[in-house]
Amino acid sequence: MENQIFDIIELRPATKHYYGDSLKMPEILLEDGLLVKASTLDIPLGHSRYGGPIADLPENFDYPEDLRFAAQLDLKQIAPHDMYGLLPKTGHLFFFADIMEDKGLVVYADIDNSELVRVVKDHEDNFFEGVLIKEAFATTEKLSDRYRDPEDEYEEEDANDDGLIWDYFEGSETSKIFGIFTHCQAQEQQILDVVNSDKLVLLQIGENGFNDEGVFSVLIELEDLKALNFSNCEFHWGQS
Repeated sequence: MENQIFDIIELRPATKHYYGDSLKMPEILLEDGLLVKASTLDIPLGHSRYGGPIADLPENFDYPEDLRFAAQLDLKQIAPHDMYGLLPKTGHLFFFADIMEDKGLVVYADIDNSELVRVVKDHEDNFFEGVLIKEAFATTEKLSDRYRDPEDEYEEEDANDDGLIWDYFEGSETSKIFGIFTHCQAQEQQILDVVNSDKLVLLQIGENGFNDEGVFSVLIELEDLKALNFSNCEFHWGQS
């Protein structure tokens, strides 16, 4: 089982993050110039992004007041890299979440970028900081990478038959669609149970330039994705 290889769509962020123009940021966070006011950036309508105050939504969309905008995916940008052929080829996926309660909402709309309406909601809560998804590409990941050599005699006591132990933090640096579920607070068997189920990683945003700390994940059942039913998604936030 450790030899399993998974096709994934890896996501890479743009360099600069942005925040709501009405917010006051501590100067120490602005010193390197990588966190800027949203109005200073060119944010194309409908471009894939993670978090932040700016969401490009379908007209007359009922914005969930108890959730924060977490992400949107332009599937024309993302789906060409889907080796499984499961994602819709056009339209947008919208993600809203409350990471403190592990709850959220996923909405799919098969509309063009030009049909979207920009909604701006400045806030200081989770997801207050936004970043564009600069790149998406097909690659693979291996389950064997979730195991490592013990670092001391105490870890050796917990080693498996191959002399390796489960690495709780491996995978946290990756942002992706599909592949291995990542949650540093979950036990090895809990992760393997997801891997061996019909649940898929619809979205994972990790620590590769998106989040400083923590991994945001959304899971969906295979049959739900095939049916474009996003009403039963699971939402997870893992942070040490």
